[in-house]
Amino acid sequence: LPHVFAAERLAVAYSIFGPVCPYIMIHVERLRCAYGSVAAVDDLSFTARPGEIFGLLGPNGAGKTTCISCICGLLKPTAGRVSVMGYDTAEDGRRVRQSLGVVPQEIALYDDLSAAENLAYWGGAYRMHGRALGERVQEVLEWIGLAERAREPVGRFSGGMKRRLNFACGIVHRPQVLLLDEPTVGVDPQSR
Repeated sequence: LPHVFAAERLAVAYSIFGPVCPYIMIHVERLRCAYGSVAAVDDLSFTARPGEIFGLLGPNGAGKTTCISCICGLLKPTAGRVSVMGYDTAEDGRRVRQSLGVVPQEIALYDDLSAAENLAYWGGAYRMHGRALGERVQEVLEWIGLAERAREPVGRFSGGMKRRLNFACGIVHRPQVLLLDEPTVGVDPQSR
C-alpha cells in the first residue's frame, strides 16, 4: 500500500484499492465557496488524475477543509463545478460518495464500540455486509497494527491509535479516491 501520510493535508487521487480509473479522479473548476460575504475558496481549479497524490497546502483558514467538503458534497459551492470519477457532485452525489473515502480532521469514531465494530459500522454505511465485510475489517485491522486490540473499546485507545483507526474507517470500503484532512495530526512518526 502506498505511503499516504506524507503531507499535512492531502486529497489523494490514487486508485489504490481497485482498478485504475480511466478518467480524471477529481476535477475542480473555478470553485468558489463563500460564507456570507467571506470567500473561503475563490476561483480554485485543479485536476487530479489516476496515480497522482495531490496536496492542498496553505495556512490555517486558507480554505483547504472547505474545498474537501465541497469535493465530498458536504458543502454546496457558491460557484464552479466539482466532479469525482466523472460524476458531478451537485447532480450525482450518491455515486460520488460511493467512490470516496474520507478521513476527516476530527476523529469520527464511537468510543463505546470496539475497533472492529467501528470498522463494521462504516463498512455497513457503504453497503458492505456479511463475510466480505468481516474479512475486510480483519484485513484493515492487521494493516494498521490493531488486530490484537480489535475487540477492545476505542475509548481505551491512545490518540495515535484512534488516528490510525480513523484512517482505516476511510478505506474499509475500498474507495477509488481518498480524501485526507490533516492526516498526520496525532499520528506517531513511524505511522506517518
